[in-house]
Formats: sequence, structure tokens, C-alpha cells
Amino acid sequence: MDGTVTRDVLVGVSPERAFDAFVELSDVLAWLADGAVIGPRPGGNWGLGWYADQDSGSGYSSIGQFEVFDPGHRFVVASLMFSTPEGESFGPMRLVVEFEKVPEGTCVRVTQSGLNESAAGAAYRDRLGPGWERMLKDLKGWLEEGRKLPGR
Repeated sequence: MDGTVTRDVLVGVSPERAFDAFVELSDVLAWLADGAVIGPRPGGNWGLGWYADQDSGSGYSSIGQFEVFDPGHRFVVASLMFSTPEGESFGPMRLVVEFEKVPEGTCVRVTQSGLNESAAGAAYRDRLGPGWERMLKDLKGWLEEGRKLPGR
């Protein structure tokens, strides 16, 4: 099976606004992650964290470096590593997020590649598609309705 996952969503905002939702800390914390470290430039970090549950000090993390940073058009995160509270790590992977202006607003396309084909890697890949579908739905809710993640 191919180790690449691609998902997209149509949002009723400009490509620049959709791009900012991925790289501006206040946006990222509203719709995507519990914590973030973002250096919005080539070579800067794109690091996200999620608590395993509200009472836990442990959680999931994903961190890589911006290889391409083209506001309103696309960004590429290289050397992306994902870690679980159980100590599993997946990567290095590559994440490409593209923003295409369309009459209705912007088509946001996410492509994550470089997933290894171990049993654990395949299980992670199988969860990644539905995970991105949920996250892109959250992005749409944030950008179009101002809907934040629970507890925000």
C-alpha cells in the first residue's frame, strides 16, 4: 500500500486566511492543538502537542521544520516526527499543505507522506486519513463559524 495520505476541504475564506490558520499560534490553539511552537519561516519549527486526556501530563506530539514557507500558497514540513504517550515514534515524514483559490473560497489540500510500512506504521497510516478529515472539519468550523475546540 502507498504510504501517502491526502485529504482536502473547501473553506469560505481567502487562501491567506486559511494559511494563517496553520501558522498563527492563536489560530492553531483554537482549532488544531493543545500546544504549539511555530517558527513561521523556512527552517523554523512546526511543533504541535495534544494531551492524551485532560487529566494527563502526557500526550502526543508532532514536530518538523518548514522546508517551504510560501504564505497564502503552500508550506512543506520536512523531517516530521509523530510521537505517542506510549513511546511510539513515526517518521521522518513530509507534510505538504496547499491553498488553492477557488470561486467559493479556498481548497486546502493536505498530503502526508513517508509513512513506513511496518505493522505499527500501517496502523498509524490507517488512523491518519480519518484524523485529517476530523482536523479539516475543525478547520472549516473555525474559519467559517469561529467554532473552537472544546475547552478553548
